[in-house]
Amino acid sequence: MSKLLAPFLLLALLCSSVSWASPSTLRFCAAGSPKTLDPANTDSGVDEISIRPVYGRLVEGTLEDERILPSMAESWTISDHGRRYLFKLRHGIKFHTTPWFTPTRPFNADDVLFTFARLLDPKHPLQKNYPTLSPYVASLGWDKLIQGVKKIAEDQVEVQLTQVDAAFLNDLASAFASMQSAEYGAQLLRQGKAQQLATLPVGTGPFVFKSMQQDSVIRYTRNASYFEPQLPGVDNLVYAITVDRNVRTQRLKRNECDIAPITGSVDLAELQGDPSITVQSAPGMNIGFLAFNLKKPPLDQLAVRQALDMAIDKAAIIKTVFGPGGVVADSPIPMINWAHDASLKASAYSPEKAKALLQAAGVKKLDISLWAMPVQRFYNPNAQLMAQMIQADWAKVGVRARIMTFEWGEYLKRVDAGEHDTALLGWNGEVEPASTAGQLACGAASASFFCDKDYDATITAAKQTLDEAQRKKLYAKAQQIAMKQLPWSPIANGAMSVALRKNVQGFRLGVDGTIRFDGVSLR
Repeated sequence: MSKLLAPFLLLALLCSSVSWASPSTLRFCAAGSPKTLDPANTDSGVDEISIRPVYGRLVEGTLEDERILPSMAESWTISDHGRRYLFKLRHGIKFHTTPWFTPTRPFNADDVLFTFARLLDPKHPLQKNYPTLSPYVASLGWDKLIQGVKKIAEDQVEVQLTQVDAAFLNDLASAFASMQSAEYGAQLLRQGKAQQLATLPVGTGPFVFKSMQQDSVIRYTRNASYFEPQLPGVDNLVYAITVDRNVRTQRLKRNECDIAPITGSVDLAELQGDPSITVQSAPGMNIGFLAFNLKKPPLDQLAVRQALDMAIDKAAIIKTVFGPGGVVADSPIPMINWAHDASLKASAYSPEKAKALLQAAGVKKLDISLWAMPVQRFYNPNAQLMAQMIQADWAKVGVRARIMTFEWGEYLKRVDAGEHDTALLGWNGEVEPASTAGQLACGAASASFFCDKDYDATITAAKQTLDEAQRKKLYAKAQQIAMKQLPWSPIANGAMSVALRKNVQGFRLGVDGTIRFDGVSLR
């Protein structure tokens, strides 16, 4: 077989394996495979997109502005000066019936307790068979924040906090806080199959998980018992895992997908000219960055990190990798976020100053690894190309970078273990800045292993402050600390775009890039 024909044959095989077109099937060209379907054990945007259809949460954020609305909790009251939350649970919500689980009762307080116990209790019985550590619990400090979760009645749960947290309700709307079935957990414990939580999920959401073929396809069916029956607008939801952005574009144009994220400026321009397709875009509530592993000398020296940062021609990266959809980032918090500190400026590109800093730090020869993500994201549409450009920039100041990559799940696992020297990563943020800022907290999965007590205290104070003006000042201080210490070299905020065929109705791209399919239908 010729090398020229091979890609087209592969595309044909992919398309033939996912020919599910029907009036009630919504086809989403997903940019990657989830590494897990367990909400309690993920910090990946790809995982979140795959998890959200299956699960519900106590509260939900609106797509337009992330206002918090009731969901599985129909109401709540806050007392004890903002430290006690009493949730009244909605009656009649049913967990999904699947070939691997049949519930015997509706959702109740026991499930809320089970969900929080999995997140917070390292001695929970499930941890013996299936150890999990939620990156969100670490970055948000929930292990210290949540003093206790108590069942008041079958339909009432009380959460006691150790201190005020202005972000708590927003965090409850995140995918990691999805409600899970205590009955299902108990069944898996009896069977010795706790790890099944990662592959065969059971939730209460608008769609029921049916099957997944890794790196190929995920199938869901409509939840006929969903408590908001109008929201599942199609009978079937299918994710076609399509890593290559060019293939996603062609599938969309050939009516092999209905919706697809677009991460390349060339693809975006091509689709905007197609009369059968519409494009929804939003500024980038995200941050693409280069993480320095502070456990690896000489990256533990600030001068070395500063030198590597200013040796990168970020403007050239924006022009080449992002096109008009990106801007040079100057902070860990995206520019469009209300808490962004506009006084910050990205370091000017200066190979000469970078050389001088390295020389002053006593670094005569530096040979480091530069890890490049194998996936395309709004915050980094082409990590391989970005890595090559950084490699070339560093070579000009005498630094040799070895580009490395792995399969996405393996990449994240190895980064969490600290095997890298430097690594390209990113974060899809929210309007509430606590989760993004919390990525640099002590013990969080920041890929930098950064820990600064002043930074942590500032973030904690911001979360405990209800006055938004004061919170903004505190978040500004935290950003200034981060930019002074440079555990991350911020690279870009990338615009978000999703293309959809014109027969798709009801889809709205979230202000933070959230992609949801409840309420989406086909004309």
